[in-house]
Amino acid sequence: MILALDAATSTVVVGLANPDGAILAERKLPGARGDVIPAAVRELLADTSRGMDQVTEIVCGVGPGSFTGIRIALAFAHGAAFARDLPLAGVSSLRAVACHPDLAGSDPLVLLDALRGEAYVGEGDAPDRRATLAELGSLLDGRCVVAEGKAEFLAGMPDGFRRIGEFVSVAGLVALRGTGGAPLPNYLRASAPEEMRAGK
Repeated sequence: MILALDAATSTVVVGLANPDGAILAERKLPGARGDVIPAAVRELLADTSRGMDQVTEIVCGVGPGSFTGIRIALAFAHGAAFARDLPLAGVSSLRAVACHPDLAGSDPLVLLDALRGEAYVGEGDAPDRRATLAELGSLLDGRCVVAEGKAEFLAGMPDGFRRIGEFVSVAGLVALRGTGGAPLPNYLRASAPEEMRAGK
């Protein structure tokens, strides 16, 4: 059984899946923070009458996104994997959104507000990257856009854009587990203290 989790966006997700990718259970927590993960996993296992001893693999979203959410999710995933010597895969949180079954065939552009006039961009099989809002202009035309961010950021999205929270899913995480790299955080930004020092 696969345990999947992600806390890189404002919708935390935890779930269980069979090795063939069939979803056994999923819990989405809109507006939650990464610190809900331990309790959410316990409740999910209890609700499905399963235990951690039945988990044989873990997949975790590694970002980009919430610095704290990514750290908590990965800390939990690493701890659970280490305790039982389980394989752990880290996958792009933005690509996992794009892999949602309801977005199949739409080649979505996934955008997450990175603040400071920038966005985290997930597009196809390309590595996640940062882009300025000015650079996004040409990318938005005629695209299926899935986005999350503050009101000012979302005001620049095309009509009909979809919200990331709709597509955060265990299915997307599990679909990517064979392509995931090392379970390391993908912050796409230097740490805040380094940036503050550089600015002085």
